[in-house]
Amino acid sequence: MAQPLYTGQVRTVGESMARSTTEAQAFKIFMDEPVELGGQNGAPSPLDFILAAHAGCLNYMTFFIARELGIPVTGTEITVKGSLDPAKFAGTHREVRAGYQSLTATIHVKGDVTQEQLAHLLREVETRCPVSDNLAHATPIHLSMLPAA
Repeated sequence: MAQPLYTGQVRTVGESMARSTTEAQAFKIFMDEPVELGGQNGAPSPLDFILAAHAGCLNYMTFFIARELGIPVTGTEITVKGSLDPAKFAGTHREVRAGYQSLTATIHVKGDVTQEQLAHLLREVETRCPVSDNLAHATPIHLSMLPAA
């Protein structure tokens, strides 16, 4: 019997060009942009949240898979860096990609683990992390725009 699909949903209200509030389950997430992009630098940007979502998912999957494999992971420290050319979203260079050109993630694993265990764990995390999958592969997006009620 097939497992039911997980369906995530958020609702975002834009307060200005740069500032918005998103409801995700019972939580509120605030987003803003740096001053040079028209914001007040009062919260992380949507691009920061992509990096944070990736790091958070890598953390979860590292612990989850380590437990499954019997690898004694006691902590992680994860850095995710992204580089992008702002020319496309600024409207000055349409040929470049609007999003991150590349992402680099480094997972420092705490625990009494061998190099072989780390290599096996890395392969599994790379293969099974849902956020990595969404970032690495094209996900169909169906966008619409309607007048507010």
